[in-house]
Amino acid sequence: MRFYVPASCICLCLLTACSTAFDPKQTYSVQQIRDDFTLMRRALLESHPGIYRYTSPDSIQWAFEKAEKQLTHPMTEREFRRTVNPVFSYIRCGHTDVYPSKQYTKYVKKNKPKEFPLSVFWANHQLRITQNRTKDSTLLIGSEITRIDGRPVRQIMQEMWDLIPSDGYNQTFKISVANTNFGSFYRYLYGNDSTFNVTVRDSLGKSRTVKLSFSAPPKVSKKNAPKPVSAPKPNTVPTTTPLPRVKPPKVDKRRSLSISSKDSTVAILDINTFSDRGHRKFYRRSFKKIKEKNIEHLVIDLRANGGGRSDASINLMSYLLDSNYVVYDTIDAVRGRPSFNAYYGGKLLRFAARNFWSRKISSDRIRNRSAAKVLRPNKKFGFKGKVYLLTNGGSFSAAAIFASIIQQYNPRAVSIGRETGGGQYGCNAFISPYVTLPNTKAKVRIPMFKIVLHLPGHDKGRGVMPDIPVEYTYRDVVKTKDLDMDKVYELTQSINPK
Repeated sequence: MRFYVPASCICLCLLTACSTAFDPKQTYSVQQIRDDFTLMRRALLESHPGIYRYTSPDSIQWAFEKAEKQLTHPMTEREFRRTVNPVFSYIRCGHTDVYPSKQYTKYVKKNKPKEFPLSVFWANHQLRITQNRTKDSTLLIGSEITRIDGRPVRQIMQEMWDLIPSDGYNQTFKISVANTNFGSFYRYLYGNDSTFNVTVRDSLGKSRTVKLSFSAPPKVSKKNAPKPVSAPKPNTVPTTTPLPRVKPPKVDKRRSLSISSKDSTVAILDINTFSDRGHRKFYRRSFKKIKEKNIEHLVIDLRANGGGRSDASINLMSYLLDSNYVVYDTIDAVRGRPSFNAYYGGKLLRFAARNFWSRKISSDRIRNRSAAKVLRPNKKFGFKGKVYLLTNGGSFSAAAIFASIIQQYNPRAVSIGRETGGGQYGCNAFISPYVTLPNTKAKVRIPMFKIVLHLPGHDKGRGVMPDIPVEYTYRDVVKTKDLDMDKVYELTQSINPK
């Protein structure tokens, strides 16, 4: 034993040294990247439950062949992912994508890349500057960017959208992600050069080209840090530009209930995620308080809610629906153990889902037992007033499912904002493990179940459309206006004029 501890420490140090030696410029041979691609294609075609949900087999085959034809020379991991990424856009599933390897992710965390020094906002086919973090004061807020490194902006945006999978034919999710992460996607697309040339057009129509540098954010000491004056919550603006914001308490990052300071008959339930486990107690306390305060108008803010646990969103529905309800028509998966199981994560969870939580419906399909389950509303604290759903392109997965069911089955509900990023009739999700490719170690996320919601009509491949659309301009973003809440107050005052 006296030799065991030192030997273990030495092994640990060696392993640590190996893990920090990752080189993002390491290239993989043509055979290696083709082997990874072959496994990726086999896994998607074999086990993805909705690979042909919105795209024909011929189109999927064409997308695979187009990517494969580009695998003709050694590539780095990033180059490989960049090359195969558009395939996932053709699958049209927001839960299916290719991700960096664990080593790559660790490397980036330790060696943070320099940031893109401009915050931008895409709307009305124009890319506008919403924040300038360079030393060039002549780059005015609101100036239109027309080219970057000689590339037309519309070409750049299209290439970014080709890298971002979304449910069906939805575009708001793609635009939301690109606006939020423009600099990261630009580097992913075109490399990590230290400088770039941006062509801008001012309000008078005059164009000029400026050379800018990627730069680290300025370090401000806590002692001299300026205090932000006033700012809305992080998800009130349609793009998360790094403007100064008040740091909310930890609990507010997940969810919060507040009574409006403008109108005491209005309560705002801000749900930033459905991923936590403390939802039941929070909802029970919140709706008890709503009842005690005689609230007439309830705002449920789902903007930038990326989803999470289905039971959390379903539990919230129970406080807003008057009668028994069904959320899912079908929740189906491919039957059997996948041939690539050695590379597929979540083995125990997938085993339980196949053998205990599902039943066989055909020779090649299984159905989750939660499908077609009848649920009961909360009679004690159920809300009977007007409901206002705030959504945008960041409302995804469980958040979109919630908005879809409430919009359909609560006649007192009205949705305000923009089309949800998640599909109106469901998605492919529930359990979404990763396939780790053997050579590049890139990870491919493949959901296990195809979810179809209990709704009339047929799936058109779009998100939940707002009853009252609200669009933002770059001026609204710069001024951090909350046009969605403005519309809520406009509606409440028309019902209860002062």
